[in-house]
Amino acid sequence: MNLQVATQAVLEELSRMRSEGISRVFIQDETLGILEDLLSPNSFIDKPVPENKVSKDRTNAPEPLRLEEPSPSQVSSPKDIEIETKSLPPPPDFELPEGTKESRWEWLQKKVLDCDTCNAELNPNGKVVFGEGDLNADLFLCGEAPGAEEEEVGSPFIGPAGELLMKILSAMGLKREQVYLGNILNWRPRHNQAFGNRPPRQEEMEFCLPYLKAQIEIVQPKVIVALGKTATDGLIGRDVKRRLSQVRGIWNEVSGFPVMVTYHPSYLLHNPSKASKRKVWEDFMLVMEKLKMPVSEKQKAFFQ
Repeated sequence: MNLQVATQAVLEELSRMRSEGISRVFIQDETLGILEDLLSPNSFIDKPVPENKVSKDRTNAPEPLRLEEPSPSQVSSPKDIEIETKSLPPPPDFELPEGTKESRWEWLQKKVLDCDTCNAELNPNGKVVFGEGDLNADLFLCGEAPGAEEEEVGSPFIGPAGELLMKILSAMGLKREQVYLGNILNWRPRHNQAFGNRPPRQEEMEFCLPYLKAQIEIVQPKVIVALGKTATDGLIGRDVKRRLSQVRGIWNEVSGFPVMVTYHPSYLLHNPSKASKRKVWEDFMLVMEKLKMPVSEKQKAFFQ
């Protein structure tokens, strides 16, 4: 077993679960035993399995590792993984200048790229990531926070999740240049893990929200899509009990703008089943209907 790959997979799954609102998991004793065996010094040596340990019909095969939400009786003194943090200054208070969409956007872009807090929170060699796209777009797609690829280049949605989002847009009949792409956060959150991404803290989201709302004010989209729980919490308010599975596909309203909640494309990277893709596609078909875009019979049948 490649322990590094397995560890990365577990970290990514935990990150996905956290983005879905699950803050704690219960690990069975059998699973802990498997993990202890994997982490033992001898686990790095491939050993043959005795024949009498192998079941031809696999009825004795161990159950796969399972992560479950605990019941109240299973939780005694839960402790979250601590990440070194420092307090941020209050969210920026500013007013957009008068002018054209282009001049206002350029003013806001410079303000964000020059923001002392945004730059102080960057990872080494990382860049502040500001929104981009058509300033007259009907569709405003709001993500969570930049990933490794985004912070390296300084543009939103260019990593694997971004590539998948572009495929969704293509299925709608749209191109990247025809929509506006933004994030709740303008920097990639720091964390102490070797892989994956950390969801933004509430304080981080609150600091960057004025920048996001100013972009929405400039673009004046007809529809906003909140991609993932972080974007949902930032746009319509945080709710620790909220599960995306309960609120996706339902219209909300923020400052007069219709908001559709759906899963982040990264969710589909970890859950590439046809059923998962169908749920996201159904949400985007609702967006198409709201935008009065034609939905063909072929499009209606995608992922069925």
